[in-house]
Amino acid sequence: MEPHLYLAADADGASSRSLTITLFLVFVAITLGITIWASRQTKTATDYYAGGRSFSGFQNGMAIGGDYMSAASFLGIAGLIALYGYDGFLYSIGFLVAWLVALLLVAEFLRNSGRYTMADVLAFRMRQRPVRTAASVSTIVVSIFYLIAQMVGAGALVSLLLGIRPGTTFLGMDADTAKIATIILVGALMIVYVVVGGMKGTTYVQIVKAFMLMTGALVMTLLVLATYKFNLSTLLGDAAEQSGKGAAFLEPGLRYGVETAGDAAKTFYSKMDLLSLGIALVLGTAGLPH
Repeated sequence: MEPHLYLAADADGASSRSLTITLFLVFVAITLGITIWASRQTKTATDYYAGGRSFSGFQNGMAIGGDYMSAASFLGIAGLIALYGYDGFLYSIGFLVAWLVALLLVAEFLRNSGRYTMADVLAFRMRQRPVRTAASVSTIVVSIFYLIAQMVGAGALVSLLLGIRPGTTFLGMDADTAKIATIILVGALMIVYVVVGGMKGTTYVQIVKAFMLMTGALVMTLLVLATYKFNLSTLLGDAAEQSGKGAAFLEPGLRYGVETAGDAAKTFYSKMDLLSLGIALVLGTAGLPH
């Protein structure tokens, strides 16, 4: 490649990074503005923990959708579908069922009791100190292990958006230092959103997030479908061919519930994996600190 083409490529990369950083900062500024505004509307414990019970069903649905569409949705599930095809959708479906469990067995129970957390409910019926100690320790332990993965995923996603790659520098930092700084920044923003804005601020931020993500996903879906002239058969056929698994990519059993001829034990363990996955997705997600 000739030198002037290298310079043009560098200029395009710098321009793209500047645009990405600008949009990222604009989004952060808007969401922080919403958080500060919501903090001024928070007067009571009900406002802080339950948003004053003032949100409509549609607003709550949008907020739950924004919470659901996390790094796990855009990175983990997309990767699992790319690797295991039809079986990768089990994760997406399992998470959806888990939300119903959380709403019916946890959220409704708390709503009817007039309390805000599970610790409040249990402490009301039992001894306060042991219950709150156990609740705080378990919450911290679960949150640490859960948030480590979440923050690494968020850091990787933001690093990709900002063009932070190995061997490059970003704002005077090498790639590894810039990624660590990105993870810390994202974590600090999440803390500010929740602590300062309470449930009102968090809910409005999630609504904005849901709208942006669904709009972006819809645009990308339409662009991909347009590339294949809205022919789903051709699209799925190409996906199966590129996966290296052929027709098995579009059928159940590529990863879970595989029946191995002549090996009953292997078949049994594969089916147990499927059952274990369903239980973990439904009950595990309901117990996460969403």
